[in-house]
Amino acid sequence: MVVLMDPGEDPEDTMRAHRSREKTFIFDTVFDQHASQEDVYRATTQHLVEGVVSGYNATVFAYGPSGAGKTYTMLGMDAEPGIYLQTLTDLFRAIEETRSHTDCSVSMSYLEIYNEVIRDLLNPSSGFLDLREDSRGSIQIAGITEVSTSNAQEITQLLTRGNRQRTQEPTAANKTSSCSHAVLQVTVRQRSRGADVLEEVRVGRLFMVDLAGSERASQTQNRGKRMKEGAHINRSLLALGNCINALSEKGGSRAQYVNFRDSKLTRLLKDALGGNSCTVMIAHISPASTSFEESRTTLLYADRAKNIKTRVKRNLLNVSYRIAQYTDVISYLRREIERLKSKIETQEEKRGEPGVRDAQGRAELLGPLGFCRPCWGHMNKIRTQLIGAFKEQLEMRHSLVELENANIELHVDTSRHLLTIADWEREKTHQHVHRDRTPERDAELAEAEADGDEGESAEPHEVALAREEVNMLLAEQQKTSALKAGLEQRLANAKRKASQLEKLLPAHVMSEDQREVLRLLCRVHELEVENTELQADNLRQRHLLCQKDFVIQRFHQHRRLCEQLVQDLCRLIQGGGVAVPEALDRRLGLYWRELGAGSLNRLLLLHSVMSSSLRVSPPRGPSRHP
Repeated sequence: MVVLMDPGEDPEDTMRAHRSREKTFIFDTVFDQHASQEDVYRATTQHLVEGVVSGYNATVFAYGPSGAGKTYTMLGMDAEPGIYLQTLTDLFRAIEETRSHTDCSVSMSYLEIYNEVIRDLLNPSSGFLDLREDSRGSIQIAGITEVSTSNAQEITQLLTRGNRQRTQEPTAANKTSSCSHAVLQVTVRQRSRGADVLEEVRVGRLFMVDLAGSERASQTQNRGKRMKEGAHINRSLLALGNCINALSEKGGSRAQYVNFRDSKLTRLLKDALGGNSCTVMIAHISPASTSFEESRTTLLYADRAKNIKTRVKRNLLNVSYRIAQYTDVISYLRREIERLKSKIETQEEKRGEPGVRDAQGRAELLGPLGFCRPCWGHMNKIRTQLIGAFKEQLEMRHSLVELENANIELHVDTSRHLLTIADWEREKTHQHVHRDRTPERDAELAEAEADGDEGESAEPHEVALAREEVNMLLAEQQKTSALKAGLEQRLANAKRKASQLEKLLPAHVMSEDQREVLRLLCRVHELEVENTELQADNLRQRHLLCQKDFVIQRFHQHRRLCEQLVQDLCRLIQGGGVAVPEALDRRLGLYWRELGAGSLNRLLLLHSVMSSSLRVSPPRGPSRHP
């Protein structure tokens, strides 16, 4: 419990006796000035480590005014390490316990948001970075440096290096004020060592965020550039507060639109606030009476954040056995190429031994790998062109997969917005049907329609926004389709070019071993392309399932409307004493029996199970084109 006392309250002022701003707040855990760093860590963050290792997302962020101790809580000191180091130490200890039956890799990135731009603290020379969304709606930072690590000490060294690059400026409120929001992301990928038909990769992500402090210009005494920085900080924190307000009211009596796009910070924390993440918010306040307003605002936001509900699910990447098998085949063929090359080199070394000296004269006429010297330049040129053609194919295949991924995302977003519009239109129709109709009301509606005013039927903000988003998404789909068509044409031309080059190779190869080297080299690139095609087919299959799910959801809504309509008609018939025809009575009886037996619900459950199994089933066979 936290009791916020009003420093301006005067017990002798009877006129303001009932206007006190004193307020009591209830939180999960409260720490006083005697709490240690370990106490804070154990009570707030330690329980998240097991979830991250198991493949869940977790977020910890420090919130509060400047100078309240956010950076100290997250980073700490050498003698008292903060949440960063304690969490990473426990994380690697938990990973070490699973090494006997899993292969695990850990990587990290470290960035700051300064003046609404994103900088990579591990590679500041990379410039400003962009925020993007993947097909699953997760936020990604394009071009961020991701470093693989094996222990907590390595991450600590990288953090120290990154913090030297972090933007800090002294102000009147805090001599070491952080002018930027710092975000540390640690990704844990685990794969079972046991061979299985369906291989699962667990991906857990841990975000630890040190927010910049909200500062009033009158307290910081900032001017010029520093005042502009403070405005950007307050803008992003205001957007964060608005998101917290909207999310805390979501699910109540009226729907709330949550605008995560107001700032880079809220877009980055989208999953942490209302998505797939276990989130801990550590609110920091100052006991000083001069910080009453800042403390009050912080406590209000923290109190509202308690009402936010997140939907946490494990991140499992299902890799079909066929794709894993193709990867093994590619590795095997590369080993075979190295073996044959080694065999050719061994034969070259034996030229000076007895019994082969008579072949030295002929060997001197041969170039590298046994090719005729006059033909070697031409042969090497064809080989280089062939490898370049295959690499070009592979790059275009990856680009097609990315375009297909973007297209799926656009289709899913469009369907989601169309469902929002359809729900509102159905609700509007329902309200019109059940609204009391009187001559006066009819006259008002007719006058409103004549004036072009929709009156009570005015669209909510989220519906109008959904219509705008649909138009933008349809335009993006057209643009993506045009890019995809052009890329497919280029890919077809690259395939023809590679096929023509491959036909020229046998005429310039001398030995069977050399032919085998080149044939296997070609086959490696073919299988790499086919592997990419399998991934694209898998994406298309997932897209088809998403579309079917949206259609079924729409029909499910329509079914509920029909059930309500049938119930209303039955009550009307029974209440009016109308004689029911025998055929209609039989149909109604059959309808009620099916509804009571739950047949339709079982069909929906069966579809859900089949969709889940199809999402993890092996994709269709690969293309046989080179």
